[in-house]
Amino acid sequence: MLTITTAIYVSGFVYGITSADPVNKSGSLNTTSSLIHLIDNNLLVCGLIISGFFTFGLTTILYLFTNGLILGESIMNNMDFGVLKIVLLILPHGIFEIPALIVSGVIGFKGIALIPQLFHKKNISNFIKDYFTNILLLLIVVMLFVMISGLIETYLTPLFK
Repeated sequence: MLTITTAIYVSGFVYGITSADPVNKSGSLNTTSSLIHLIDNNLLVCGLIISGFFTFGLTTILYLFTNGLILGESIMNNMDFGVLKIVLLILPHGIFEIPALIVSGVIGFKGIALIPQLFHKKNISNFIKDYFTNILLLLIVVMLFVMISGLIETYLTPLFK
């Protein structure tokens, strides 16, 4: 699942880079938000990606691809900042934010993975317990990554603007 979610995100990113319209710029890298706003927004996005659990992965694909696309377009539309500045504005918090999105995608695809397992497992109660324990651990990872990312984006990233 991790490979699939990463591939979807990277596909959106590559498409964003290759389809960016430098004349019609959208998506600024030079924004400032409060810590609570950043965490709320990123948890909302992760929640939308996770909602694929209930839509057989459709919303997971849509939101992962779209978030990769937005990042790719934002980078290309802000190349006048220079590569170093773009890296400094994205990389410190992106190290945590992008994996949070991708792990959210893993959770979003867990609904699809559940169906065949239900028919092949002999001891279904243990499987269900392990299955939801795994999801809970992944949710904790997502929340920690989003919080760390928000802290970095609020307090470190502005130093590079």
